Amino acid sequence: MKNRIILGIGLAIALSSSTWAEQPLDPAQVGSFDGMLNVCREINPAGISAYNTLRAALIGPQPEGAVEALTQTPEYRQAYEAARQKSADQPHEKVLKECTQLAASLTPRARQGNRRK
Repeated sequence: MKNRIILGIGLAIALSSSTWAEQPLDPAQVGSFDGMLNVCREINPAGISAYNTLRAALIGPQPEGAVEALTQTPEYRQAYEAARQKSADQPHEKVLKECTQLAASLTPRARQGNRRK
C-alpha cells in the first residue's frame, strides 16, 4: 500500500502537470487512484478534505460531463475495483495508517516557531 500511495502522489503530480492537461485522462489511472482515495475516505473520514483536494488536483479542469463519462467506462470500473480489492487484502490497521499519513502529508501545517504577539 505504501508503494501505491507514493505512486498515487506521483500520479497526481503527473496528471496535474501541463503535459497531461492537454491530453485526455486515462480511465484506468483515474480509476486506480479513485479506488485508493475512496478506501482512504471510508477508513479515515478525518482526511476527506485532503483526499478531495488531491483528487481535484489530479483531475484538473475538465469539460463539463467529461469526468462523469470517464467513470462509466469499463477501464475505469475495472481499475477502481482492483484498487479497492488490493486495499481490502491488506490489514485494516496498515491501510488506516497509510491513509492517515497521506492525509497528513496533504494538509498544510501551521507555522511553528517564535511568533511575535
